[in-house]
Amino acid sequence: MKNSFILIGGLLLLINTVTCLIFQDYEVYKMLFADLSIVITTSILYLLYKLDNADGFKIGLTVVFAITGLIRFFCAVLSINQFENNFGLLLFIIILSIESIMLFISKILRNK
Repeated sequence: MKNSFILIGGLLLLINTVTCLIFQDYEVYKMLFADLSIVITTSILYLLYKLDNADGFKIGLTVVFAITGLIRFFCAVLSINQFENNFGLLLFIIILSIESIMLFISKILRNK
């Protein structure tokens, strides 16, 4: 299962990069931001299965992290090219923080 996450993440990364090269309206900033989102989502899902968590946490959090990763991807694609007043970037960071907290809590609950 862990290897399939890496394979799918790499394939999505390749598709996103090729899309940027084909469409001129898809800016490089957005492509890099979306690539970062794909890499983070792939890494979190890989880490979820690498950690010693209960199977229920793995299944539930896989669905949650996939959905939040998709939301982060759309935040990256729809964001503006500046850091000031960039609500897409703010939402990206908030979702990433929530994912990290959820992963940490699942690890703590497993140890109890």
